[in-house]
Amino acid sequence: MSHTGPSVTVRPAERDERHAAAQLLATAFMHDPLIVVATDAASDPRASREAIFGASIVGTLQSGGELVLAERAGAIIGAALIADPQRGTAARAIRSVIARLISGVRFLALAPRLAPGALQHLNDADLASRRLAPENPHHVLVAVGVTESARGLGVGRQLVEHAVARAWRDRRSWGVRLETENPGNVDRYARWGFTSLGVVPLQHFDVHVMAKASGQRD
Repeated sequence: MSHTGPSVTVRPAERDERHAAAQLLATAFMHDPLIVVATDAASDPRASREAIFGASIVGTLQSGGELVLAERAGAIIGAALIADPQRGTAARAIRSVIARLISGVRFLALAPRLAPGALQHLNDADLASRRLAPENPHHVLVAVGVTESARGLGVGRQLVEHAVARAWRDRRSWGVRLETENPGNVDRYARWGFTSLGVVPLQHFDVHVMAKASGQRD
């Protein structure tokens, strides 16, 4: 299902667009505190960022999630990675276990390309988010980003609303959870209807965990 805003279309990514999406997200997250810690000391920070998001895309899609793109005038100007609930049915639980094993192996293979201790930082942030997660099965907005030229056009909100709509259509989903290590994002997500579930302080950054129930209205 696709929806449009002013000259912008949000649609599922094709298989051959995954690399472009990883590149876009890598650029959008260039100054994100977690990604900075995980990649800035690497030999090639840009390639490291792209590798992280490439692995995240593959792992999320293998567990049944979705990668969507925002397109305007034929150009990709935004991307969002959405993980489906991993509880609720036996099939989902099994698929989740398999996907996490595969994703874990993939990230271990990335270790030489990342900054020292990067995998630990990535894992700590993930565990912090899961610690504050709603008890009911829910979707996770793994990542959302837009190009520099698309900022201010409402593209980020369209992508987030797509994630909420995906949760709305899934009867087993409570809603959408996200995490951000960038405190500047908290007010933005709050304006879009997300509430804070808490903040987990880690060594180099704080993990802000937020969520929106799929039945919630702004």
